Amino acid sequence: MPVQVVTDSTSDISPPEAEELGVRVVPALVAFGDDVYRDRVDITPSEFYERLTTAREFPKTSQPSVEAFASVYREVSAEGNDIASIHVSSKLSGTLNSASIASETSELETRIELLDSYTAGVGLRAVVEAAADRAREGAPLEEVTAAARSVMDRARVVVTLDTLEYLQKGGRIGRAGALVGTALRIKPLIHIDGGEVAPFDRVRTRSKALKRLEEVTLEDKTLERLFVIYSDNDASARQLVEDVTPQLPHTRIQVIQTGPTVGAYLGPNALGICTVRRSP
Repeated sequence: MPVQVVTDSTSDISPPEAEELGVRVVPALVAFGDDVYRDRVDITPSEFYERLTTAREFPKTSQPSVEAFASVYREVSAEGNDIASIHVSSKLSGTLNSASIASETSELETRIELLDSYTAGVGLRAVVEAAADRAREGAPLEEVTAAARSVMDRARVVVTLDTLEYLQKGGRIGRAGALVGTALRIKPLIHIDGGEVAPFDRVRTRSKALKRLEEVTLEDKTLERLFVIYSDNDASARQLVEDVTPQLPHTRIQVIQTGPTVGAYLGPNALGICTVRRSP
């Protein structure tokens, strides 16, 4: 039976990319005051970052509703497809809970498996893309979810931030809160560890932070995939790609702009990587 991969918009997969991958993306919500937008549907990343840097209020995000998931599940099931629904870490969002309730109450006629990716943003994207590749090849549900879990085990996300303020006010700072006391004197690097945000390193200048990202990227020169992510300015992302590409001749490299939901926590001037090691 064919398999449909479903995810949420924290995967940073744009609508055109979702169509190309054959993935259904359920949008999270982002709000500036009373103005509420569906991530990448009602507001583009460029529009979001323009408002982020000029608005008085911090943006707030919320998970997709149960009905938003249920509507997609019912439609996919009616088409005769099994469902692999892969989502942002349950330690960072209630999205998986919404999806779980929807799966239990929708009376689906096909199988569904929900996966907690224990990551977010481009890390989730890497997991979803692997599952989508197997789904397009006609693999059954068990093999599609196995491909997703394989990338979950091999992926690493590291991000340098201009400030911890957005993570802190958004309530997603996790163990990276240990960096707050020195935030004015450092450029923090964070990573996703065990499904939550944790401190990775601390340096004193942005140039040193960019150099540290390059060092992390090149720790394994046999990488399968490299995603370089940025929020509102791609100059540093492009430079990082230019610097590391000669040493990663067999690595597929992509540059991705983080969308509104993820950007609400990373803030402006964020830069990061997601590396995926090759299978043993």
